[in-house]
Amino acid sequence: MTARLLPLLALVLAACDTLPELRHEGRHVRIGTSPGLELCAGTVEHMDRFVERMAAEFGVEPPTGDGRFTYYWLTREDFIDLTPCPREVSACAIVETVFSTEAPLDHELVHLFVPDGSSFFGEGIAVAYEGLGGAVEDARPAEVKRRDIWSSLLAPLWFGVRYDDAGAFVAYLLDRHGIPAFLAALPKFPLVPTRARLDRVFREEFGLSLAASVAEFAGARERCPHLAYDRKLMECNAPAIAWDGEHHAEYRRLAADEPDAVGPYRGDELVILRTLEVSRAGDYEIQLVGDPLVGGSNLFADLALSLVHCGGCDDEEPVGFAIESQGRVTLPAGRYSLRLHASARIDTRVAYSLTRVADTTPR
Repeated sequence: MTARLLPLLALVLAACDTLPELRHEGRHVRIGTSPGLELCAGTVEHMDRFVERMAAEFGVEPPTGDGRFTYYWLTREDFIDLTPCPREVSACAIVETVFSTEAPLDHELVHLFVPDGSSFFGEGIAVAYEGLGGAVEDARPAEVKRRDIWSSLLAPLWFGVRYDDAGAFVAYLLDRHGIPAFLAALPKFPLVPTRARLDRVFREEFGLSLAASVAEFAGARERCPHLAYDRKLMECNAPAIAWDGEHHAEYRRLAADEPDAVGPYRGDELVILRTLEVSRAGDYEIQLVGDPLVGGSNLFADLALSLVHCGGCDDEEPVGFAIESQGRVTLPAGRYSLRLHASARIDTRVAYSLTRVADTTPR
């Protein structure tokens, strides 16, 4: 969430003496953590690159030097005691500073690029750009039947906004009208919304009435899930896996001190990001084995591999796939985000492979 009241800046400054020391210095972010909280080795670089990609999306320069964003990763107790954020939330962004009980949390970094204003559109753009996080599967529904856009559109405060609905609608506006047009409209959306005031902005900035926009969204994009509409700036721009399209196998270490390890999301989730180009649609076998064996099993409880199609809502049916041992999946051609998931508290090795299944259809 984002706090819109600038007087809170005084509270932020008053808390500076008690907030943790800034321990990590990146190109665009500085990070302080509560005692006992340790970032995975690749997290600062992840956040720097995310800020760079967000800046490129919005056509601005990323902050540098003394203008860098500040990010505080705090225990729940420190979050409540040391920050001006509402107690009901787990993170907030105020005046180029993020306070959060999780790291990284790209949703809050998005807020630092967005002017204060409408809760619906501010939260919507943060959800549209927040990425997939550390979870193997998205907590939001993979199948959506109906979205109640109107009730969230007219909510005056963030707690009245259904974040997934706002993200889906904003993603539609970005695709329909382009990023520059949406950014031009964003500061004009009223803080206290009414249908008439919102309609005026839509007609002036998008050349389309609010009702027509909601109806068009409902007809074309209402069922699009977060896995598809999210911009996936990091996931779909990660280093590519080099393979021949038939077979890829890798054996590697998964641990918090690996230079490409990002997290710990939710305190314990480590993620390695890669991309995979599938040149030919077909069936593929995926296998995943952890080493050493634990409790007679081949797997750690939180060791997994996930594949998410990089295509958006207007492409064919979005594909999201998660695996913990082995299985077969049908993949359309295209780019995929491949993520390796593990516990940030365990030093382990993983072997995984992806093999195209031969087509035995008679010809």
